[in-house]
Amino acid sequence: MTQNLMSQEDLTDAIKRLQRKGNLSPTGIVDQRTIALMNRKRCGVPDEDEFSEEFGRRRKRYVLSHSSWDKKDLTYRILNYTPDMAMKDVRQAIFEGFQVWSDVTDLTFSEVPSGNADIMIKFANGYHKDGYPFDGKGLILAHAFYPGADKGGDTHFDDDEYWTYNSEEEGVDLFMVAAHEFGHALGLGHSNEPGALMYPWYQGYQANFRLPPDDVIGIQTLYGARRRLPPTKDRNPTPRPPGRVTPRMPRPRTRPPPRDPMTPRPPYKGEEIDPCTTPFDAIAVLRGELFLFIGEFFWRQTDQGLISQEKISLHSFWMGLPHEVDHIDAVFERLNDQKIIFFIGDRYWVYNSNSPVSRFPPEGRPITEFGIPSDVKKIDAAFVWSYNSRTYLISGDMYWKLNTENNHIEMDYPRDMSIWRNVQVPVSTAFQYKTGPKDKGRTYFFKDDQFYLFYDDKMRVKKGYPKKVNEDWWGCKRRVAEISKYGNPEEYTGNKASSATTGLLTTVICVCLAFIGR
Repeated sequence: MTQNLMSQEDLTDAIKRLQRKGNLSPTGIVDQRTIALMNRKRCGVPDEDEFSEEFGRRRKRYVLSHSSWDKKDLTYRILNYTPDMAMKDVRQAIFEGFQVWSDVTDLTFSEVPSGNADIMIKFANGYHKDGYPFDGKGLILAHAFYPGADKGGDTHFDDDEYWTYNSEEEGVDLFMVAAHEFGHALGLGHSNEPGALMYPWYQGYQANFRLPPDDVIGIQTLYGARRRLPPTKDRNPTPRPPGRVTPRMPRPRTRPPPRDPMTPRPPYKGEEIDPCTTPFDAIAVLRGELFLFIGEFFWRQTDQGLISQEKISLHSFWMGLPHEVDHIDAVFERLNDQKIIFFIGDRYWVYNSNSPVSRFPPEGRPITEFGIPSDVKKIDAAFVWSYNSRTYLISGDMYWKLNTENNHIEMDYPRDMSIWRNVQVPVSTAFQYKTGPKDKGRTYFFKDDQFYLFYDDKMRVKKGYPKKVNEDWWGCKRRVAEISKYGNPEEYTGNKASSATTGLLTTVICVCLAFIGR
């Protein structure tokens, strides 16, 4: 009987604490207003008991945790991104979320593209190994850890929510949630002031947001006031880019004149398209198979290690590519999630097998989201180098190393292509190829109708290279000779002439089934 009575008292006290936190009358009774409060979206950080048991009233509005940072220059790293938003918008919302606090203190926040940071940021769902699983779309939006070692400062967003930026559309505004969670990451607890940013319940998108006085007093209690306050201004959707690294330029850039990727190039005539005599636009190993791209078509490597005879239309296989696309500049398969990244002009597309990933914009996204400078209008080559399993992007006489965990270029790039000794720029394409599980792989660079075999260990081109594609590339010498005998390359199948239409249709069906099944 006593135990039951204590449990009822505990429950009533808990309801009262919730009601006080939600600025409701603390009746201890679960009425309709209390139920509505319980069903509102909110932060997942537990509420601290900041009420006096003796007086039953609030001692102060803002609440401090038991820890704070012992420095004012903090770093953060975005580990991954939500598919709901463009990468640049995620970074912008995160940047603005920190700016809310740096505008009223002497705190500074710098984004780092790799390694450890004071505040690690990620999108996750369900159980994600931190002891605080998310609940799916609905109530809990995010949580953060108070300052400290290990997970201290880390901030997680529930990726089952639909995230938005700077918009009144249906969804959850990432800026508002991020600014709140970063308050926890800096040492603030929840406030029961309904107008405060640190109020536990989500308050929705707010244009021209300014940090309320309750939160200003709280953060300045921990870190002091800003010695020189910046001019009061509205929330700016386009402040300076976060984490911008000044690139090192060993010599002037040389790059072919930019071409609008949506302006069709002169079409290849059907009888002229042959992978042994026409320069490649891109070559890549995708799902363990070699794909060779020229214009609006691609070829595959056959089981015999030769180039297949049938060309396959880009649009008949890679569903959802804009109809204006008439070539691929570069492509690679991301090792961490096996997504396929296409580069066309100054934009990119992400595919899962032969379909675009969910909610990816059909017009693509700008390559500047990776941290590539805005004056780069084309990626010449993209490849995963098996020597260190890192991804490299090449444009003109520059190259970048891309961190595929956070989809951003690493510090101290771009660098000069002269490091890849004896490779002539600009390259047409590059890729890494393995002949078996024990093979460390070979790196090939292509420039027009020539190719280079690269010594990865010695960082130079192998002696005797470059070589002509039509004379020394996987059976091309024999192929060119036999094609000249039979005439149209589409009529040659290796032994005798056959129907090109039937062969092409069969190939497309087989490739699609095999590719999707992987």
